[in-house]
Amino acid sequence: MKFSSTNQKLTIAYLNTLTFSIVQILLYTTIPYISEKTSLHTATIIGAISVGSFIFAFMGPFWATKSDTWGRKRVLSFGMLGMFFSFMLLCSLFLFNDQLSMTAKIVIMFSCRIIYGLLSSAVVPVSQAWQLDLIDTKDKLKVLTRNSMCLNVGRVLGPVLILIQKVDFEHMIYAGTLWVLMLALGCLLTSSPAEKKLSSEAAQKFDWKAIALEWKALFKESMLPILLALIFTSFIGVLHSTLGHHLKETLNIKGDEASVQMAKLVLGSSIFALVVQQTSQWIFKRDWKLRLITGASALILGSFVLNAAGTLNGIWGALMLISIGLALIPPVYMALISASAKENVTGKKIGFASIAHSLGYAFGAGMIALSMKMNLVSNMTVIGFISLVTFAIVASLIFNKTDFVLPAKKDAQLSS
Repeated sequence: MKFSSTNQKLTIAYLNTLTFSIVQILLYTTIPYISEKTSLHTATIIGAISVGSFIFAFMGPFWATKSDTWGRKRVLSFGMLGMFFSFMLLCSLFLFNDQLSMTAKIVIMFSCRIIYGLLSSAVVPVSQAWQLDLIDTKDKLKVLTRNSMCLNVGRVLGPVLILIQKVDFEHMIYAGTLWVLMLALGCLLTSSPAEKKLSSEAAQKFDWKAIALEWKALFKESMLPILLALIFTSFIGVLHSTLGHHLKETLNIKGDEASVQMAKLVLGSSIFALVVQQTSQWIFKRDWKLRLITGASALILGSFVLNAAGTLNGIWGALMLISIGLALIPPVYMALISASAKENVTGKKIGFASIAHSLGYAFGAGMIALSMKMNLVSNMTVIGFISLVTFAIVASLIFNKTDFVLPAKKDAQLSS
């Protein structure tokens, strides 16, 4: 099947982002249930997620760069197939739960996330790079906001599927695995002759020294936005990893009940984030500085409300505030990272964002796993601290004299 129009190609790219978000939130939401069902310690599951995210950090830019030469859709198919094999291993934990030893379960859980890090790391950065290929640079913030909205729609659909099935989480994971396989095959069977031609031409040029110098220069262009992406994503990693456990402990409920409550919270907060993102395009337009300061302020306030909340209503209020930050911050730092005065570097610039995202998830999940094992500080204290660091980086971006949206003609309209 051939997709010639820009809108059709954008649909494929958005669909990959959406699917990634759905299966990702399915995993995070069901951590308490997986732990209870398989007898794996919560810290072990989170530790496996952290290892996968660490590998993701190095493989994401590799796939993003390769997609510049191999073609976006081809690399996307590799990523989706990797996600399929990763979730097949997760399914095996349920299918053979009674036959597997605890050691085997731990090996399978870590193998699942290692495969995820090696291959699934291609999905989001390559989807984003493809979206940027298909639009005018002046619409970069608009398209990346839509990409972020796809991620939030995924966070809506994941909990909706869980709530429809109530506690039948296993069948939802099976269904998600099958859907990932279907989408992977769809990408694989989609031809793109123009991209294949680009691959053969680009393969003739390979200079390690020139490549290293180019990566260094591109990193210097976007150092602060990359740091913001890393710290912000570590916040998300901590929040997603610990929210189910926090609900279980604070409300004194079982693992399956905690998963259901987390699904409701993620659903409500994601819908609210979608509303905020759509509204932001009318209110803030291309004013990225106002987006950042509003989002960072809401993140801090929500984090401290979550720390103090002892009831479900209090947790709801905290998540609504946090959702404002989740809605406003990512599209801005993605636009700032991807902006460059050079041509044909989109994959590499998105690769930096992929590194930041993956290291952020690994760092956040790793901190929580250690915190749970060693009882150093409370999980909510970690969340509050990271929100303060996020605000400090946002302040540096806003008050720094450097114009982070470089003054290339196409990029000029992004600046405030």
